[in-house]
Amino acid sequence: MNAWFVWVLLAFQLALVPYLLLLLVAAIAAILARQRSLPADEPRSRLLVMIPAHDEESGIAATVASCLASDYPAELFGVLVIADNCTDQTAAIARTAGARVIERSDQTRKSKGYAIESTIAKLVESGEFNGLDALVFVDADTTIDRDLLRWFDADLRAGLDWVQCYYTVANPEQSWRTRLMTYAFALFNGVMPKGLQAIGISAGLRGNGMCFSTRGLRRRPWVAYGLVEDMEFSWILRLSGESVAFEPAARVYGAMLGSGGEAAANQRRRWEFGRKEIRRKYTRQLLRAGRMNPWERLISLGEITMPTMGVLVMSYVMLSGLGVAAIAWTWPIASVEQSLLLASMAVMTLAVSLYAVAPFLAMRLPLRYAGSLVRLPVYLAWKALISIGGRPTAWIRTERVPQAKMPQPTSEGDSAPGNPAQDEVHAGETA
Repeated sequence: MNAWFVWVLLAFQLALVPYLLLLLVAAIAAILARQRSLPADEPRSRLLVMIPAHDEESGIAATVASCLASDYPAELFGVLVIADNCTDQTAAIARTAGARVIERSDQTRKSKGYAIESTIAKLVESGEFNGLDALVFVDADTTIDRDLLRWFDADLRAGLDWVQCYYTVANPEQSWRTRLMTYAFALFNGVMPKGLQAIGISAGLRGNGMCFSTRGLRRRPWVAYGLVEDMEFSWILRLSGESVAFEPAARVYGAMLGSGGEAAANQRRRWEFGRKEIRRKYTRQLLRAGRMNPWERLISLGEITMPTMGVLVMSYVMLSGLGVAAIAWTWPIASVEQSLLLASMAVMTLAVSLYAVAPFLAMRLPLRYAGSLVRLPVYLAWKALISIGGRPTAWIRTERVPQAKMPQPTSEGDSAPGNPAQDEVHAGETA
């Protein structure tokens, strides 16, 4: 085998190694991170739970009920539904369920980002904003832990201004797809932010289960309106010197579609192209970020430019296979190229292996979800095919899981993703 082929193969492997090393560091840090307990003292923070909703009449009552059932002093929190450009009975049903409702109609500024911005502006204008300590954002298709607000209160009193809780799947047992997504959520929404926080790097926002202090919003107002507004605002905060904390003990639960189809494809396409827009828009700004130290900038560059997990996995498998073939072809003749290939493959394999098991160790995901990985090639092929469809030109509402078909969560230890404190679960999304 020609030496030039080995060197080219090694170059491709070395281009992949920095990203896999980031996964390795995040996995180790997440596994070793200590889990703190919820403080026993009484809450003091005044919170407003905001639920942006667009045509969510089928599930908004359950979401409002879940929030109102929080184990938190009733006089210290309220629930506000933003009925954004709704054409159904979302507003009326939300009021009946016990929420305050603001109805918004704007055919040119349509998206969750604009709905959040306009509602915060109304709160400021009315003076209500000054009487609050924080805003909590929950998707209109979500149930929450009963102690979610208590965790946010503890974080606020500890001086944190931006907090993201663990966003996981409510219906993990519905199909192989929801089981696989439960595993993927444990990686992206759990292991990665937990690991980043443990090494002193800001966690990212996931859009659902976010808490923003009013003092933080006075410094850095909400200004994100893209395809993935949560990720966009994460980078706006980080580039301005702010830091997002991750609260792994507090959870929100969203149910995923049990099968593919056009609804799932539209959702995935929006996430994928949204990430590309973030990379294109903020990478140069990150290179010039004066408020980050070199360590933060290095890790953040790896994070923002990192390929999707699907691309990383497929690249690892292909390059490892070629590496084994190259070594076998030249064996037993020892060479520098051969040694470098072996070292590179060892690092990649260690990183992929430890990151793959991290959800079970760091997020306490039951081992039975490992079985869903046999379907990973099918899921990766589906993701590759839908990416061919091109960038979404408009926001498309994601189809929801019917309430009547939603499975009930089980007790802790039986199913880690399930919520033992709630009686109903419903649909949501993540990156």
